[in-house]
Amino acid sequence: MKSTAAVTGRDSGWGSLRAEPYRFLFPLGLVCAAIGIGIWIPYYFLPQNIPYPGQAHAILQIQGFLFCFILGFLMTMIPKVMGVRHLGRAQSLLFPAGIATASICVWVNARHSALAVQAVHLFLIGNFLIFIARRWPHRKGSPPATFAFIPLAFAADAVGTVLHILIYADPNGTGFLRGGSLRFASLLQFQAFPLLLILGIGGFLLPKLFGNALVDPAALRDQRGNPLIVPLAMGAVLLGSYALEADSGASGSGTLVLRLAYLIRTAIWAWFTLGQLRLTGISRKLPPYLAAARLSLFSMGLGMAMPVVLPAYLLAWEHLIFITGFLWLTLSVAARVVASHGGSMDALDQNRKKYLAYGWLILVAMMSRVATDIWTGGHWMHLALASAFALIALGIWGRIFLPLLLIFPAKKS
Repeated sequence: MKSTAAVTGRDSGWGSLRAEPYRFLFPLGLVCAAIGIGIWIPYYFLPQNIPYPGQAHAILQIQGFLFCFILGFLMTMIPKVMGVRHLGRAQSLLFPAGIATASICVWVNARHSALAVQAVHLFLIGNFLIFIARRWPHRKGSPPATFAFIPLAFAADAVGTVLHILIYADPNGTGFLRGGSLRFASLLQFQAFPLLLILGIGGFLLPKLFGNALVDPAALRDQRGNPLIVPLAMGAVLLGSYALEADSGASGSGTLVLRLAYLIRTAIWAWFTLGQLRLTGISRKLPPYLAAARLSLFSMGLGMAMPVVLPAYLLAWEHLIFITGFLWLTLSVAARVVASHGGSMDALDQNRKKYLAYGWLILVAMMSRVATDIWTGGHWMHLALASAFALIALGIWGRIFLPLLLIFPAKKS
């Protein structure tokens, strides 16, 4: 293991935290995930005392957990890739404060609190875009071409957020926001946003990880100006599939349009996983965190393909994407980020058994959650069990990797 600086040393001050904001955003995201997942357990035992937590669960998982991990990763990586200054003092406080505020507001069962949650989220999106805009003119090179998916992702999230704000401000739907507007807004925020980010970040990072190549941020700069037409076209088609899905319910066009929407998504995912990542061509034995990432990517493909065949269980297939997709893949990549930045790559091998146990718990949690929509007789019990399994998995991941956030490799003299 590399030598490390003391937590209170010069290398581990607030400046280092701002240079690597994942160190304070990942723990906050893990707390959001634990609360958003765990709420189903008390709801199972005390449904009469707790308002239905479906919306709070979704917001905490995507706009809490996932948003924290996305921001932590991007704001650590982008300055290194583009050779620009890291996160400023004010912005470094606004992100965790805003996410924490929204996570608290989500529990207030009122329309105005839902409006406040989305307003705060929109402010945080703007804060991130300001972070990028101020540094873009000073970049030492352009990011990889796959980064074109990232602005599309934040645009989708922003549009979905604005739609939600307009809908909450006009609850009677007297304006143009009728039909599938609410569904479209949710699809943009909770599905398009994460998937586009996976295409954008995973498109350049995952091939290097799967190929056991050195991940040097400076070497990721695209000095040749590779064309952006392919990622932009794929992103536009993906967003179009969500418009189709929202319209299938609003216009009464039914399952045919829904199947088409998921068929388009499946085709794009096949292009990404088989054509770009070449997941079926990996011959070396992968460490547990990468084996988990590979299974997660296949699981997401399955979650997109199943609605084409069995659209009646759409909610079950969506959670196949959410649990063994977004959750598992995010934590798998985050494990590498935490271990490598903490100079503790050996932690990935030393905790192999714990990591495998955590992975199996994620799989069992997914199966239990999918069962809630297929075998409806035990719906709430399966939901509580899925929550329990996922919480244990989060606890194992946190036990392994959270201590590494306090390790700051000493600077070379």
